[in-house]
Amino acid sequence: YFSFLCTKAVVSTQSTGEKFDKISSEQWNLQCRDKWREWLHLYKTRIDLDSQNSNITEYKETRSKVQQQSNPVVVPRNHILQRAIDRAELGDYSLARRLLEVFERPYEAPPEQWL
Repeated sequence: YFSFLCTKAVVSTQSTGEKFDKISSEQWNLQCRDKWREWLHLYKTRIDLDSQNSNITEYKETRSKVQQQSNPVVVPRNHILQRAIDRAELGDYSLARRLLEVFERPYEAPPEQWL
């Protein structure tokens, strides 16, 4: 994923028409490093600014709440879904039903024995 982001960032800054096959891997890595440093600086500046404008405890709670609402606890992975499909093809739909219940509420912690 980070490689993809770096590629996108470096590609967007190639305004000289320079061919990518002419860029050495060392140059590529330097450009990627510079783009990541730039992003990290912007991110840190944003965090610092946000935290200065609010109570630190309230700020942390708000950030945590936003992250919990944005990042699912469970993600339907192929190997899990395939297991449910295989069982369903044999007539056992219990895993498919359990997965459906869990995946309907991806931001909530599933029961301990959901698989």
